[in-house]
This record gives sequence, structure tokens and C-alpha cells, in this order.
Amino acid sequence: MPKVVYLFGAGINRGISDHDGVVPPLATDLFVQALKMSRLGDDHYLEKITPVFKYIQKYWKLNREDLANNHFDLEACYTLLELQLNEAKASGNHDDIVTLQDTVLKLTILFAETLQEFEHSIHNSNAFRILGEIIYSENADVLTFNYDTLIESAIESASRVSGSAPPTYRGRPHESGEISAEEIRYSHFNWNRPLSYGVKFDEVMLHRAGISTYVDGERFYDSHSEGLYKAKVLKLHGSINWFIYSGVKKFQYGNNESASNKGKTLLSRGNWWFNEPAEKDGEIIEPMIITPTLYKNYTENELISSVWKQAKSSLIKCNRLIVGGYSFPPTDFAVRRLFLEAFESHSPDEIIVINPDTSVVKTIKDLSHFKKPILVCKDLDEFIKLYQT
Repeated sequence: MPKVVYLFGAGINRGISDHDGVVPPLATDLFVQALKMSRLGDDHYLEKITPVFKYIQKYWKLNREDLANNHFDLEACYTLLELQLNEAKASGNHDDIVTLQDTVLKLTILFAETLQEFEHSIHNSNAFRILGEIIYSENADVLTFNYDTLIESAIESASRVSGSAPPTYRGRPHESGEISAEEIRYSHFNWNRPLSYGVKFDEVMLHRAGISTYVDGERFYDSHSEGLYKAKVLKLHGSINWFIYSGVKKFQYGNNESASNKGKTLLSRGNWWFNEPAEKDGEIIEPMIITPTLYKNYTENELISSVWKQAKSSLIKCNRLIVGGYSFPPTDFAVRRLFLEAFESHSPDEIIVINPDTSVVKTIKDLSHFKKPILVCKDLDEFIKLYQT
């Protein structure tokens, strides 16, 4: 059976919208989309992210109204923040470090919170729902640069709700705190999301209905003796449901004692509210994502580094490649390197591109050494029609 690989960028999500008619943001229109949302566009919420607006006003001379109505280069903003923060750390300027870190944090939480708003929006797009069914039926790998979990939700929906809940399952943790291996194995859907990412976490939230229940990662994976899925969802820029414990308590109560889980990884769900850092058991957990900066570091984080290695392996084995909503920006050379190295000695048998910008075709052909014609679909709807004919 041919190995099918999907490579997705943020553009693949543009056929989805929420109840306000807002679409998932790109790195160029975060503020345009976020400020349309009834919750995020509220004056009280916007007051919380004043440092972000002040920073952009200072260097780009754009006010809130400008941002609400025009595209803004988020990559340039993150890059400037990163450069200034590195300089402040090198010079030991504590005040600048605190100010810049606060701005980065508030901007990142805004981005994550905006994406979080779409978590249940896949059913607003028939094409996206069918895409999940296609990927699930093909047992395909998905390589994605998107932080959101929309593609995971679509695959879950395609797998259907599981009808085999253990007799002891009540939708909540047991009073004793114990949970059986049988319950650990249970997932609300037949496709169990935590097994799809190609990497293991130190702590895992069980993917089931009811009160959130967490188990030790080692016990979770031991309970799934069949191992991680062979067909993976590889998130090359991280994900809004991947976290790392910061070692900082959200509320110190008069002391500076650090929490004890620092550095441990956690697979959970995005749970930001009102631009506050996510937390678990009183400890701040930081989203494990590669923010859109010019100088992206994919080797610093062990999990993300592993994802990139697996992505290369997936492309090497690929026979049929579908690239959707991604245009290979020249600033992200790591992706071009990934293609050049993966296709050093072979090319896929077939490539399909889902993108209204046909200029990306030449880039893909050059990077994959593909000599045959590439089929281009202007959007996801056209791809679905092609697949169904």
C-alpha cells in the first residue's frame, strides 16, 4: 500500500469559521481575526494585553484600530522581541528582561487563546470533516506546522465514538485516586489522540469525556502495549495542547518556593482564560510551541527535535504527497532543508498541492526533484471533489 503523507500549513484551516464568522488566523492576521471575537475583542480583555499594543505602537506606529483592519507581520514582531530579549539578558538589564518577557507571554497566550476558540469548529466545514475521514482511511502521516488541534479533531470524528467504555468508567477520577489499566486504555474515540504524536509525554490527560483525568506518562504508555500509532500526526512547530512545567507557582502565597515538576512535559488541552498563563495544580505550564520568529530553533526541545527526525523519515518513505496551505517561506529554511534531505535520492510518485497561489508549485518541484506535472487544487473543497470522483 502506498505511503501517503500530508503536509499542512495554516492556510488549510481557512475553510473553517466560528459562530462569529471568524477564521483561524495566519501569522499575518492574528489581530484581524482575534479582535472580531466577542470574548477576545472585549475591552476588559484588551486591557490585559496593553503591553502588546504599546510595543507594536512604539516600533510599527500601529494602534489597535490599525491592527484590527490590516495585516501585521507577527514573525517580524516576535523576531524583534527575541533579539531585544537576548540583548537584555546579555547585558543583565533586569527591567527590560521582565518587560519583554511579559510582552512575549501575553502575545503568545493571545495567539493560543485565539486558536483555542476554534477547537470545536470542524463541524462547520464539511470539507474539513471529510478530510479527516480521508486521512483516517488512508492511514496517512500528517506533518503540520499548525499549533491548533483541528486536524486531530477531524481524525477523531472520522474514527467515530468508542462504544466500549469499561464498566468502572464514570467520567471522573475515582475517590481513591486509583485508575485501572483498562480505563487508561479507554478513549472517547476509537482513534486515541495521545498515541498519534510520535513522542511520549511525562504526564498525559486521558482523552475521554467527563472530568479531566491525568496519569503518569510511563503508566499510560505501558498500558498501551501495542505502542504509538504507526500513522502519525507530527507537529513540527509544537501544539497548543503540549506543555512543559515551568517550576513556577501561579500563586506564591508569600514565599518563593518553586513547584517540583519543572521541565516535565504534559499532554493536556489548551486552558487559557483572560490572557492568563495556563496552570495545573497551581503550577504554571508553558505551551510547547515554536513561535513564528525568523530564527527558529528546532533542536533545543527534545520532543520537537524528535518530531523533525520522524518527519524526515516519513517523507523518505512517501509515495504520495499532499501539500495544503503551506507556501515554503524562504525565511524558514529548515523546512526546505527537510525536503532536500528527505528527497535526496528519490521523489514521490505523485504530488498534489492545495493552495490558491500556484507559484508554490515550482518551489515544491525543486525541493522534491519532482519532474512530473503537479495537480493543483485552489482550496480544500476542490481537493475533496477530486478525491470523490
